[in-house]
Amino acid sequence: MKRTIICTLLAFVFMTVQAIDEYQFHSGTAVLKGRILNKPANEWNIITLYSFNLFTNGEQVHAIPVADDGSFEGVIPLAHSHSVRIDDIGDVFLAVGDTLELTKDATQEDREGVTFGGHSSSTTINQLWPALQKHYFGDKLLADESLTEAEIPSWKQGVAKLMDTIIADIKADRLPLPPNTNSFVKEVLGASLLGETFMAALNVFRDNMTTLRRGAFYDFVVEREQWLLDNPAMMFVVNRSEFLINYVQFYMMTDIGYMDNSLRIGVHPRQDNAEVAAYKSEFYLPRNFNADLHQRLLPLRADSLLTIADYYRMATESIRTGYHLKKNDFLLQVAVCRDIFQENHLDKSFAPDAMAAMFAAGIPLFEHPVVAHHAVEAYRQYVISREGQSMTKASATPEADAIFERIIAPYKGNALYIDFWGIGCGPCRVAMLEEREKVERMKDKPVRFLYICDEKDSPRALSEQWMHENNIKGEHIYVTHEEWKQLSVKFQFSAIPFNLALDKDGNFVEREYLDRLYR
Repeated sequence: MKRTIICTLLAFVFMTVQAIDEYQFHSGTAVLKGRILNKPANEWNIITLYSFNLFTNGEQVHAIPVADDGSFEGVIPLAHSHSVRIDDIGDVFLAVGDTLELTKDATQEDREGVTFGGHSSSTTINQLWPALQKHYFGDKLLADESLTEAEIPSWKQGVAKLMDTIIADIKADRLPLPPNTNSFVKEVLGASLLGETFMAALNVFRDNMTTLRRGAFYDFVVEREQWLLDNPAMMFVVNRSEFLINYVQFYMMTDIGYMDNSLRIGVHPRQDNAEVAAYKSEFYLPRNFNADLHQRLLPLRADSLLTIADYYRMATESIRTGYHLKKNDFLLQVAVCRDIFQENHLDKSFAPDAMAAMFAAGIPLFEHPVVAHHAVEAYRQYVISREGQSMTKASATPEADAIFERIIAPYKGNALYIDFWGIGCGPCRVAMLEEREKVERMKDKPVRFLYICDEKDSPRALSEQWMHENNIKGEHIYVTHEEWKQLSVKFQFSAIPFNLALDKDGNFVEREYLDRLYR
């Protein structure tokens, strides 16, 4: 009965404002199959695919085995229809319920040598997107890293004009698409064009955020609110969908995650016991809530005492009024959902009471049924994981287990700090530089620091030179590109830096535990 009511509401919403069916926003599976042409004997042994839940910022890494003749076929679980990322190929749109046939020539780089076949909407979208992208944008990148602050207003005006051209073509149904293109394909491709222009603007703000004011920079949004922020189809953009939604959250809806920095009152650990310090940092009522303690703490917070519900209401109102928005738009609701279910809130160290408070605070803001659906499902999975049951995860291959065992075998009996890094990753290099003092301090303890990189992306000579010049100690381990893909599936990571820690008995532990044990 409950599902019938939700589906009826969703059907009414989509019938009145868009062609996308609510089915595309629900979880399901898709089939990816095809062939790797000219497959080298020891390469392309697996297809590594990264899928995302854009409502919670969750991701899964999947491995599809490739046969010796280059053929492959895999069933991919999806949180909803969206673009997935495939190693050594790039972004590919994949809709729930579709079968997509993909052929890749291994002798060509990345998206070159890729063709799509079959008769699904996913096939049509992937086939049409490159020509459509070129029609509106040519071969140039929209975002310009070399822009000066004085040049940004005229650049932004040009991007807004391009947005208006695309919007006019969508409204007049004159996107250059083949006759009889179905409405779902049209909507995904139209949103993808707008996503390209919006992403360009977000990139420019990110590169100049120390000098630009958000309200002034994003003044172009208010006239295009319906198309940029209140458009659920933006979750389906073909190119870099996870980056688009991440950037909207972090570089536009920033009050949701960071407004509290200006509201918190400093904690003085030497003066406060643990209970008081925790209370001053976050206003969550503990199980053993004491009314007398509450009264004593009220003056400490004065007028800035907030429940998490107060906070989310204030943050969303700040965004809405700051950008002159008419309502809590779809992507604003998504930003709240993502803040609640961010990764550090899902681990075992985050208090269940705090998660329950955040979830309850967000529910009144989730006016769109699709966002509410994903929030409820994410909270359900959180409760399941807390009860000791496993959420559905992509499984590691025996080859991946063997690769990892081979790497750590020489260091048995030692606690291990393990870092997956790359020479082209700035945050990786910064973390390694900052860790030098710790490595030196622990050099006489039963602890080893393992730095693992993909030799394809981090050539040995270049990496060794940087580490030598910067006195990076530890164990430097190079794995093949195929081994790196296997390890990314085993440990479910798509981006670096990514780190792990094992105690001397080989058990996975928090790095902070080793810090305390061997300090």
